[in-house]
Amino acid sequence: MLSKEGIVLLPSYQPEETLVNLSRGLALEGFFVLVVDDGSGEKYSDIFNKCKQYATVIGYKKNQGKGHAIKYGYKYCLDNLKDYKYVVTADGDGQHRIDDIVRIADRVKQKNVSIIGVRKFDVKVPIKSKLGNMLSKFNQSLVTARYMHDNQCGLRAFPYSILPDMIEIFGSRYEYEMNVLTYLQIKELPFECLRIQTIYENNNSGSHFRPFQDTLRINSSILLYGLINIVMFIALAISNYFVNKYVDFSLPINLEISTTMCFLVYLVLMVILKLIIFRPKYPGKLILRVILYELLKFIAILVSVTLFTRVLSLHISLAYTLCYVLTLLPRYYLVKGIGLVYDANISE
Repeated sequence: MLSKEGIVLLPSYQPEETLVNLSRGLALEGFFVLVVDDGSGEKYSDIFNKCKQYATVIGYKKNQGKGHAIKYGYKYCLDNLKDYKYVVTADGDGQHRIDDIVRIADRVKQKNVSIIGVRKFDVKVPIKSKLGNMLSKFNQSLVTARYMHDNQCGLRAFPYSILPDMIEIFGSRYEYEMNVLTYLQIKELPFECLRIQTIYENNNSGSHFRPFQDTLRINSSILLYGLINIVMFIALAISNYFVNKYVDFSLPINLEISTTMCFLVYLVLMVILKLIIFRPKYPGKLILRVILYELLKFIAILVSVTLFTRVLSLHISLAYTLCYVLTLLPRYYLVKGIGLVYDANISE
């Protein structure tokens, strides 16, 4: 049994009896169990009353979203449970085994860094969950230049010291959990991943995830972080356009020289902007990551632009637009490849 150091936070909206069983099991493991009623309504008061035998139940009347419930729970912990050392967040709908919750709690206690659950996906995954996870991994990889094997798992653990930052992160619904990962990545804050079992009770029928609305909300939020990449690429394309207005294209290497010169300026500005905007805890790691990723991306862009302008005789502006779109998939696999080597921090 664990010593009294950990809290398990269970954000819940219109729960089933599973929440009561989970609260009981976690209490028997020695955790302080905190259930947040995310405006479920009177119809579900009986279930929450049963949970009170094993957990502290807090909440509010109007549904605000999973992210709001998690942050509401964090604030309660900081205000009322100051002697604890870490908080584990888990879903209350049966998606996480108690054994895995105990393992992730043990890991955050040992390492004192954020621990992110990563599902094995060794069972049949509902199509809405599979598509949503694939799209969010694709977008987040391009935005942060970091690859996550699973970025939508709700089982996570955080040291108490990082909770004030967690409360300030934008988002009130499912996008909040994605924003937390993006925050850890762009700030270069240390975290580790722990492999857990994948469970979908009754084809995930207890989930309140809306495939279209919530996937759109999650990925729109990610793209806000990626605006700097889009703006800087547009600036690179515009600068190349004006530079090449004064280049003699009869010389075969002038296009490549001008593109390289513009890229070097772009790279310096990109590093400076990311340092200013993201203010990472470890600036050196961010600089190395940006330089590695941007250099490899530049090679793909240079080859593409040369092909489109010299072989297909396209205008430089159209060439840049096409190369940006057509290199999205290669850049994703580039990030994935780098991540499998550079960010291989998944423990079993």
